Amino acid sequence: MSTAKQVDNGRLMRGGRITAGSQRRARSEQTELNLLRAATWLFSERGFHGTGIRDIADAAGAAVSALYYYASSKDELLLAVMRRSLGMLVSGGEEAIRDRTDPAERLAALITVHVVFHARNPRAARVTDGEVRALSGKDRTDILRHRDAYEAVWTATLRAGVADGSFVDRGDVARLALLEMLNGVAHWYRPRGQLSVPQLCERFADMGLALMGASRHGRTLTAADVRLPDTQMLLDRVELAIEPRRKPPGL
Repeated sequence: MSTAKQVDNGRLMRGGRITAGSQRRARSEQTELNLLRAATWLFSERGFHGTGIRDIADAAGAAVSALYYYASSKDELLLAVMRRSLGMLVSGGEEAIRDRTDPAERLAALITVHVVFHARNPRAARVTDGEVRALSGKDRTDILRHRDAYEAVWTATLRAGVADGSFVDRGDVARLALLEMLNGVAHWYRPRGQLSVPQLCERFADMGLALMGASRHGRTLTAADVRLPDTQMLLDRVELAIEPRRKPPGL
């Protein structure tokens, strides 16, 4: 049989590639993406418990039966949103500090990644930050493990700064205060507001360093004294495909 033109179960194949199958896969991936975007929008607007499985299907323009092909429940959709968000934060944070050894620079880099992620993916961020309480059992344990892995990077950075004398020891409450402050970006930041994302990152880096009493050789440190990551490049790197950029068509 020719490799250039084959027939397999009635499907035309060209060069060994199942054309119909690849088209179906593309449609399947797009449907899954539409469902996750719809779920992200609705969870961020109504909360997990205020959103029904039919609401998600209708918003995505899909049948409920089609939704169950991709997820066994809305819990599974919530888990998918959180895993993608936390995975992006962990990888983004680790990459940003990889070539930085100075604790002040590392802290400023982590702040920048967190701000950029929350500014670029506000709905996914709000869901991830606020709906952990909706999870239970193994799902909750799994997400808390991912969140702990992310916060561990922050803890190590703050402790390193305390150890070398560049930060004041404010205990674990410092990490909690920093993250709570930064999480707010997803709630109030608007692209057409007074500050651009780079300006926002610089302001938050200033505040974060001040909160930690950052200093070097007896001189107070600000964002101008450290090397911040390229914000414009980060905007592309941390963008989540599941973040809805507009209202779902079914709403």
